[in-house]
Amino acid sequence: MPAFQELGGSPKEEYSYDGFQATRTFLVPWEQRNEFAVAVFGSAGDSGSSSRLNYPGRKDVYATRLLFEPFDPASVNIRDLSDLKTDSVDYNGSYAKAIVDYNMLDSNDRTDGPLNEEGTSITYKMVVESEETIFPSTGWRWQDTATPLADDLILSKQVPMTTHYITWSNVVDPPWDKITARQGMVNNALFLGCAAETLLFKGAEANKLYRPGSGLDEGPSSFVWAIKYAFLEKSVKMNNYIYGWNHVYHPETGRWTVVKSGASTVYDLGNFNELFRTVLPDDVP
Repeated sequence: MPAFQELGGSPKEEYSYDGFQATRTFLVPWEQRNEFAVAVFGSAGDSGSSSRLNYPGRKDVYATRLLFEPFDPASVNIRDLSDLKTDSVDYNGSYAKAIVDYNMLDSNDRTDGPLNEEGTSITYKMVVESEETIFPSTGWRWQDTATPLADDLILSKQVPMTTHYITWSNVVDPPWDKITARQGMVNNALFLGCAAETLLFKGAEANKLYRPGSGLDEGPSSFVWAIKYAFLEKSVKMNNYIYGWNHVYHPETGRWTVVKSGASTVYDLGNFNELFRTVLPDDVP
């Protein structure tokens, strides 16, 4: 751990609807600022980054941003810069002011969702829309007269279409093959509280996140990934049954039922928990 001290006026704490946030300001020897960054953010491990810095007394609050600036701009060692690629302003022998921002981070937002590996985190968001489903009146009757509906009468049903977003962060080796293989499949079992075959895996977005390695001066910077998965839920509820993506309205029975071609259904079934396992040497899609 590099030498440091916390400056007067630090910390600053804030409570809002976004949760608890704080900022701490430290004095760090200029030459040791890279080691301080590793101490704040941790390093990349086998499955995810090691634990970043907690806020004192708060296990749910972590360092999310670090800013360095010269503590005394006048302490610069003025010299000519011969190469903009390798030379920079020299503050050696002086101090850097390190400003660390903290935010609340939950390692897993949904207890009924996939389990995250150590060092990674899962955040959840849902967006609700609806879709009008049109179907014929065959097999339906008026309740008051028990007479069949006219053949040319069209019925409709509003079906909620909920998009579930799960962002899996701090992942060193995402399961790229499994993401590709399971795109377009539906869940083979209960997932996020959704019945089997009601959840369609639309796909994923991937963004790089920077994480320090064992030393910021040793080779290229380390990166991990934030994988944002999108699942679209289609749950047609009727007569205490739930019908999903492989169900089609059957006009002769007035119910939704699975359609098949031989042993094949419209959508293949997949295990979505596999999307949240990092790549291992013996893994297969």
